[in-house]
Amino acid sequence: MTYYNDLLKLCAFDESEILSQKDRLERTFQILGLGPADFEKAEARVNESFDIELMGIRKVLGIWLKELFDAVLAREEGKKIIYFGYPPFQYTGSVIKTAAGSKNDFYVGCPEIVICQTLGQIFDKLIPLLEAGETAGLPPGHAMCSLLQIKLGAIEKGFIPVPDLSIATSYFCDMGPKAEELMQNRYGYPVEYVDGSLDSPWGAWPDYDRETVYYLGGQVNRLFGTLKDKFGLEINEKVWEKAGLVCGKLYMSINELGKYLTADPVPLSVADTELILGIPTACTGIAVEEGPEAIRILAEEVGKRVEKGTGVVPKGSPRVVILLQSLSDTAVNHLIEEAGMAVPLTMVMLPPVRPPEPYPYPTLGEKRAEQAMFTGAYHSTYGWIKRNIDSLKLVDLDGVIYSYPFSCRPIVCTSKLTKLEIEKETGLPTLLLELDIYDKRNYSIASLRTRLEAFAEMLKAKKAQVNKEKAK
Repeated sequence: MTYYNDLLKLCAFDESEILSQKDRLERTFQILGLGPADFEKAEARVNESFDIELMGIRKVLGIWLKELFDAVLAREEGKKIIYFGYPPFQYTGSVIKTAAGSKNDFYVGCPEIVICQTLGQIFDKLIPLLEAGETAGLPPGHAMCSLLQIKLGAIEKGFIPVPDLSIATSYFCDMGPKAEELMQNRYGYPVEYVDGSLDSPWGAWPDYDRETVYYLGGQVNRLFGTLKDKFGLEINEKVWEKAGLVCGKLYMSINELGKYLTADPVPLSVADTELILGIPTACTGIAVEEGPEAIRILAEEVGKRVEKGTGVVPKGSPRVVILLQSLSDTAVNHLIEEAGMAVPLTMVMLPPVRPPEPYPYPTLGEKRAEQAMFTGAYHSTYGWIKRNIDSLKLVDLDGVIYSYPFSCRPIVCTSKLTKLEIEKETGLPTLLLELDIYDKRNYSIASLRTRLEAFAEMLKAKKAQVNKEKAK
């Protein structure tokens, strides 16, 4: 038995799969510098951090490892490589992969997220990549996005190959294109920059200035032109619809799981749901193919827990929504439940609000840009806040945890205003929780625990008072 067998079996690989993939597995682990001691530590970490009695969770962990193998070996296996930034523009990555057809000669993905989910959550080996990224041009102490430090460090150390094209998007985050320019100059690969504007006036959403859509739509259309000129990939309405159907299977499974997560008690830890929610934002390959079935299995298993009344915290515990889970540190994701609060959903799982009737834009890029306006985040600070508030009004909650990465300008700059507006319009107590969802060096677990425990006690006292008044 090889040193990696036990971990892979824990992550739902069967013996024949391990044998047939032996050369790929060992080459990946060689490139990443993972040896027997790393796998022994990872096995213990997976057992401790995730609900592995659920086959669905084990399969999802296995899917993330398969995505890691594909990302690391893409160049050696002769793939054309296209990276897209985080957060992606809708599901553009899957659209590009769909346009490539069934030849399977393209790797399209967001490898830094894949690395967080695997080298971070499973192996706890992100710090060397962060340090390599800092040394290569994104220094510590300057509020640089740690996710971009991970990407830079992974290319610098040869963990992931230099791409044939990288898509840098600044319609939400301005740090991505700046870091991509550094990497473009350092490694010589081409970058397509997709710009936008978040300058819509306060109070405008869901209305918008059409010039904003024309501008962002033009940028997206230019990207489509680059993909056609460079790779012969045709992006049109038919391709977009086909990609939507493929992604739709994944979202249908996630929605089915989400129905059970609203139960009281909540049947699944937020540490486990994070594994699910990262798939659509980072992956276009094996995770999209195998993810729907894995999540369907998980939904069935979680449904049985709901029937039995099994939960991760006691029934009647305060229910909170969080903005973001950690993509790298499972200890952070468990803190909320350890403090006695249940997390039925995150803000990305909030029910959508009904958009207004679309304007008849003539181009595909403009149509997709208008859809982005309706989501709020690419519209303005007001759009981001108002969209979340409108959705919060549709669910039964006791509080909100606005967990924001301190080095993420689009989110951190709206944090205090978001808290004020949520509390004013919904009455929900809101905790601002500063952390880093990619780099565990930038916060103290003990400090986060103290703040969460205090917030939980306040919510419990308030909930008890409400129940007492109802009983009168």
